[in-house]
Amino acid sequence: MFRTALIATALAVVATPSTVAAGAEDDAVRELADAAAELVAEEQTLVATAATDPTASTARLRVVDGTGSMVLEQFDELGVQLTAASRAVLSPLPAQGQGFAPPSQVYDAALDDLMRISATPAAALPTETGSNGPALGLLAVAAMSLLVLGAAALANSLRRRESDDELAAMAWSDGLTGLANRRRLDHDIASHDIDDPVAVIMVDVDNFKSVNDRFGHQEGDEILRRVASMLSAHVRYDDVVYRYGGEEFCIMLPGATEDDARGVADRVLEAARTIVLPDQTNLTISVGVARTDDVEATDVATTVETADKALIAAKTAGRDRIVDATSIELSPA
Repeated sequence: MFRTALIATALAVVATPSTVAAGAEDDAVRELADAAAELVAEEQTLVATAATDPTASTARLRVVDGTGSMVLEQFDELGVQLTAASRAVLSPLPAQGQGFAPPSQVYDAALDDLMRISATPAAALPTETGSNGPALGLLAVAAMSLLVLGAAALANSLRRRESDDELAAMAWSDGLTGLANRRRLDHDIASHDIDDPVAVIMVDVDNFKSVNDRFGHQEGDEILRRVASMLSAHVRYDDVVYRYGGEEFCIMLPGATEDDARGVADRVLEAARTIVLPDQTNLTISVGVARTDDVEATDVATTVETADKALIAAKTAGRDRIVDATSIELSPA
C-alpha cells in the first residue's frame, strides 16, 4: 500500500503539464541527489542499528530500501552516471539479511558521489536530455523522497560537513570504483590493533588483459565497477573492500573466523560467475584467503602478503577458484 501511494504521487507529478528551464532541471537533479543522500545516510544508520537489534528498525529499513531502489531506477532512466558504491547502496538489500549489507566504507563513498552530483548537477545529466520529460521525472522522484522522509529530513547533511573532512573522504576513495583505495588500506593496516584477529581475502579478475584487448578499456572499466559492486554486496557489514590495484581487490574482515572468511570467499566466487561479458561468456575471479591466526606473524601486513600468495596459487592452479593459505606451503618472503 505504501509503495502504491508513492507511485500514485509520482504519476500525479508527471501528469502535470510543465515547461522546465535548464536551471530548474539542474535544481531538480540537485534535489534528487540530496534526497538520495538522505536515504543513503538513513539506511547506513538503520543497517548499523539492525546489526545489534534486528527488530528495532526493520519496517523503516524496508521503506528506505524500497525508496532507494526507485531513486536508482530514475537515475538509470535519466542516464545519470553513478559510481559502483552509489549503485550498491541504492540497490535492494540482499534477501539474506542485514549482515550482507554493504560495509560502512561503501556508504561513505556513495555519499561523496551524491555530494558531487549535488554540487555539479549539469555534469551528471546526459548531453542531450530531450524535452521536459527528464526534469519532470526527477521532480517526481523528489516528490517521492519528500513523501517518505518529510521536508525537514531533506536538509542536506553533507553540506554540514567541514570541507577538510570532504577532501579527506575523497582521498580515501578509488575514483573508478568508489571503493576504499590502496592509501586507505595502508592506513587501516598501520592503525589495526595487533591483538584483534582479522581475515584477508585477495581477489583478481581472471584474464582481465584479454577483456581490455577484446572489448576496449571503457568496457574494462565497467567490468571493474561491476566487480566492485558485486564484492560490496556480498561481504559482511563490517568488512571493507579495497581496490588494491588494477584488477585486484582486497577485502579485510575484522574478527572473521575461518568459516566466516570462507563463506565470504564462496559468495564472491559464485557471484562473479553471474557477470556476463559482451561476448556472452561469464566472468571468473581467483581468490586467496588468509587469517592472522594462520600465519607466523600476526600483523595485518603479513596477512595481506600471505593472502596474495594464496591468490597467486589459485591463478597458477587454473583460476576460477579459492585457495586458502593453510592449504599450501608458503615460502618465506
